[in-house]
Amino acid sequence: MHKSSLILEKNQKILDLANREKRLLSTIELNSLCEQSRCDSIKLEELQHRLPELINNAKETLIRKIPNITEPGGSLYPKERAEACWRDCFHFARISIYGTAAGYTNITDKEGVKAIQELYKILEVPIDALIICLKELQENCKKVYSERKEKKDLKLLDGCFNHLVEKIECIK
Repeated sequence: MHKSSLILEKNQKILDLANREKRLLSTIELNSLCEQSRCDSIKLEELQHRLPELINNAKETLIRKIPNITEPGGSLYPKERAEACWRDCFHFARISIYGTAAGYTNITDKEGVKAIQELYKILEVPIDALIICLKELQENCKKVYSERKEKKDLKLLDGCFNHLVEKIECIK
């Protein structure tokens, strides 16, 4: 998670702790972050609660687009490889929620991106499949937001996902 002078120190500590623990934000943490960013903490909390469903929908879309991807010979086979992809989608969504709550779209740090790029190359992660999944997840998350027409929040969330997709596309 990129550190920014635009984020209050107390909020940076919240983000650092949640990121170290690789978890979603608590209601209190969301409220604190959204107090500064003026984002809708209730909508972000709803988004967090709906992440399993939204990730599952993105997964189903990917499997419809590339039917054999999780079958023997597919790039997300065996099952553990596919599970790692869905888990990565969760973590990318989690980071996007952090950025939205903080009001900041430049959410990655250079060292973290470099480490992920190296790891993905070594593991031969199917980047195209991951990007399809992430973009679908992004659209699913945007639909949750569009229900309340929170344009500023939606722009931030979209910006966070776009930032992550851009960094992942550099791996290809």
